[in-house]
Amino acid sequence: MSFYEQGRAYLHKGQFRKASEYFSLSIKRKIEVTNSYFHRGLCQYQMKQYTDAIQDIDKALIDQPENIDFLFYKAMSLYNRFNPTQANEIFDQILSIKPDHYVAIHQKAFIQMNMKNYDKAIELYNEALAIKEDYDSCYHNRAFCYDQLKEFDKAIADYTKVIELNPHFLSFYNRANTYVLLERYDEALLDYEESLKINPNYFLTHYGKGVLLENKGLINEAIQSFQYALMINPQFDLAQHKLAFYQQLAEKQNGIETTEN
Repeated sequence: MSFYEQGRAYLHKGQFRKASEYFSLSIKRKIEVTNSYFHRGLCQYQMKQYTDAIQDIDKALIDQPENIDFLFYKAMSLYNRFNPTQANEIFDQILSIKPDHYVAIHQKAFIQMNMKNYDKAIELYNEALAIKEDYDSCYHNRAFCYDQLKEFDKAIADYTKVIELNPHFLSFYNRANTYVLLERYDEALLDYEESLKINPNYFLTHYGKGVLLENKGLINEAIQSFQYALMINPQFDLAQHKLAFYQQLAEKQNGIETTEN
């Protein structure tokens, strides 16, 4: 097995540093040089060493300037290095080579979404979904955009589509939050509970559930939810404030009862 093949094997195992060492040996021995540069860059990308990743991918691009995989991971590295404009330019370059590259379209939409250009992001998500109609990440992110635009019915429809395609705790959680905004509290509570079945360790879901239970007058159950949230995230100040309020209320009530006795 060559150094390059050994590097690929370690890469597939997720042992990125070890893989990178073998790709370096492969480059030194002039074995699969272009692919070794790319895959070493890919290892660096996975280790969040984005500047080094870009340098290696650029070396690979010298020999294969239109390689879509090379271009894609350079764009992703640029984005993660907080250069969205440059990343967007490379996604455009990918689309000039392969116009139906729906992942590149999705990433362009994601950039627009993070820049709060929600209408433009929705247009791009629509474009990606026209190519791949079961792309669940597009529905989830488009729903977020609709939420920001206060188009809540459309957001719920998209979160529901995600749940049909690939149930995820965040989809239930986000749909629950949207139901709350529409004052559809029973449906929201059901979604928080479904979210917790998938991931019982997300403190914000416990807190959201607690607030709904509190509004229903189910104080003991609400306190239990706030306690779960704080147990998972001891620094979560909203849960701290809720529990401190009910602790003070209980102490005040006990004081009144003691005085009466």
